[in-house]
Amino acid sequence: MDEFIANGFTNLVEHYKKSMNVFRPCRPGGEVLEQNLVTAFLMGCLKKPTEAHWGLEVPFVGDSKAKVHSSDKTRGNDFFILNSKSIRSRKWRNHLDGFIYANETLYLIEAKRDYPATEFLKQIKADYDRLHSKELALSFHSMLNRPDVYDKPLGNIKQVKAVLLADTWRPTNFKLWEDAFYKPRGHKSAYDLSWLKPMQRRACDLGFESSQSASESYSLLIAQTDDMAGSREIINNGL
Repeated sequence: MDEFIANGFTNLVEHYKKSMNVFRPCRPGGEVLEQNLVTAFLMGCLKKPTEAHWGLEVPFVGDSKAKVHSSDKTRGNDFFILNSKSIRSRKWRNHLDGFIYANETLYLIEAKRDYPATEFLKQIKADYDRLHSKELALSFHSMLNRPDVYDKPLGNIKQVKAVLLADTWRPTNFKLWEDAFYKPRGHKSAYDLSWLKPMQRRACDLGFESSQSASESYSLLIAQTDDMAGSREIINNGL
């Protein structure tokens, strides 16, 4: 995991250990909204002064319920009709939770709150696909190329990486994140987590026990990809 991201996560954990003992911004028994996690993570990344640019709730083309198309050329050629010009006239109804650009690397960030394991994996995989999508990459290309305002202000981005964040009270989610393996009781085969396994992952138990179950405690999770070459190519050069 990149030192910049690892340090940000360490600072996030330390912040949450303190802040969760002072105030929890959620309904008693409810879940903290994902945006709190993303914002605190960005604050953790910026704790050590560094040249960085960041943003939250970044729009991108498409609809949150529509299928996205992979930017990874090795996954085949999905039918994709958008290009660098036509994208500007389309509806931008998707939102990326956040991003941060530092050390010539663009980190695209998505976060998920707690769900039972099966739904948790479904939600996380959907975020993973969004982070790898042509829709997101092409939208970033469009936002970075505004001839009437600026033109490629970051220059040619050297690396583009995805970051997944999550929090959970469930030991099952903690373990599947650490092991990149999940086989529900009674199922003959395990879930396909081949997408999660190559990612660099960390899981940290903060030591807060659940009032509903003695076996549950609060944990923060993070995973980071290597450079997403397909996304980087589109962000830098368009389609």
